[in-house]
Amino acid sequence: MAKGQKDKQTPKVAEEGEPEESGPAAASDTSSLEPRDEEPETGGAGAREEAEASRAGDADEAEGEVAATQLGTERYVIAGFFASGMLLAYVLGKIVEGVWSTLANKDWFSRTLPALAAFGDDERATYGTVIGGIIALVIVLRAFRNAEIRTWSDEVATELSKVKWPTKKEVTNATFVVIATTTVATLYLALLDRFWAFVTNIVYGDGS
Repeated sequence: MAKGQKDKQTPKVAEEGEPEESGPAAASDTSSLEPRDEEPETGGAGAREEAEASRAGDADEAEGEVAATQLGTERYVIAGFFASGMLLAYVLGKIVEGVWSTLANKDWFSRTLPALAAFGDDERATYGTVIGGIIALVIVLRAFRNAEIRTWSDEVATELSKVKWPTKKEVTNATFVVIATTTVATLYLALLDRFWAFVTNIVYGDGS
């Protein structure tokens, strides 16, 4: 009976879990489970600043594109009036300066308006530019507010916006083609001229 009870107790001991490990192995397992200190990120602040600057630049470009889209062809009309005003101011300034200089050399002008005749060339150029700019500004504003001129300008800008402009690659290729064609034509004409000059000298002599 004692032997039978001992046999029954043996598998019971075998079914129990394995004994816990102790010593260096257990310490190594415990240390592997401990949280490790995270390594400090290098360059984190600089990367964030660059990202923020990039986002700010993209936002500015997007706002500019939206504004240009909202203006549509009107921006071309405004640019055209502005360029016309600048050109008109320059031309009128030169005209005022020229007329003023011509009148300043007249005796009757010197007697009638001695103060204006006393101005020097530089002063006449400066005041002439200012006067021309004021006149040009008035003319451009009146033209810009004129319904007929504004309608015509809008129609021209609308038609120009439909034009398909060549790309940079197409312009570059066309430029190379023109340069190559011009070079070949120049060499051909030069050789042809020398050839006919040689033939003419043989036929008619060198004139001696």
